[in-house]
Amino acid sequence: MSDKKIPTTQHAALIREFGEPEVMIYQDGVAIPELTDNQVLIKIAYAGINPVDYKTRQGKGWGAEAIQKDKFDKNEPAILGCDVAGIVVKSTSDKFAVGEQVAALTFDGGGYAEYVAVDANLLAKVPESVTLQQAGTLPCIGQTALQFVEFADIKNGEHVVINAPAGGVGHLAIQLLMDKVTQDDVKVTVICSPEKYDKLGGLIDKNKLAGWIDYTKDDAFPDLQADVLLDLVGDDAGVRALSVIKSGGRVYVLPTIWVDKLKAAGSQKSLKVAGYKAQRSGEDMARVLQLVADGKLTLQIQQTYPLSEVVAAHRELEKGNTFGKIVLKAS
Repeated sequence: MSDKKIPTTQHAALIREFGEPEVMIYQDGVAIPELTDNQVLIKIAYAGINPVDYKTRQGKGWGAEAIQKDKFDKNEPAILGCDVAGIVVKSTSDKFAVGEQVAALTFDGGGYAEYVAVDANLLAKVPESVTLQQAGTLPCIGQTALQFVEFADIKNGEHVVINAPAGGVGHLAIQLLMDKVTQDDVKVTVICSPEKYDKLGGLIDKNKLAGWIDYTKDDAFPDLQADVLLDLVGDDAGVRALSVIKSGGRVYVLPTIWVDKLKAAGSQKSLKVAGYKAQRSGEDMARVLQLVADGKLTLQIQQTYPLSEVVAAHRELEKGNTFGKIVLKAS
């Protein structure tokens, strides 16, 4: 697409204050961003939504702090959304050409729109066997799951317990862990509801799991003397799960805001507790896309909403019972 065919304005979902889903206003006439050096303008096809999006919208965490400083304090609106996949329509980088299909985890949102400018170093080409819908759901959860499992540095023969294995990050992390079951004699136990446990059968061979803990009815979790807890929930659920870990065991938690609470709760067992925040990387984006292309990762997409229904999409995600990912169709 030549520059002449790129419009000057677009539809986008803007926020001018923090609050409930209704603070996101879908409107026309929003300026399309100008490119700086080493950037690519993408016509967005699909944009995934993540828990960090609605927490930022509520005014919580580092994302909200950045929006307050960079946008609201200057009386400017912000556009949420860090997962994007679409087609290059303009570029100031020699890494990507007009017409190529790409995906990225952006630095500062912009995904709830028709166009977004992205640093070329964050982009990866989408393989032919991966759809743009799949690619649009993948950036945050894919890079996070890949990096999180690597960060845990799981050793041969260790017993790993993971909670929320059917969520956005979880349903990819559990697949990566099951590879370790086969290759490194790792044992994996999951903590989830019966409904989510049933759904895991479409992603993994549950016969290879070391066990399943039903948090909806198991009043006291078993003392498994496990080596590692991958906590994708935090708060009281994370504290409850600490009972499965041996003294001196390792706990890795997303999001990082729960690190201090888990450290305090696990102090008597001398647990090593660390949080992790995903690092945006074009190289990791390419790695995850290739895993999907090779059939080594299966993406679960629960529902697709048009961008104009972003409020309803956020309401659905906030229910906390999704299996996989919710995605917005931008164009």
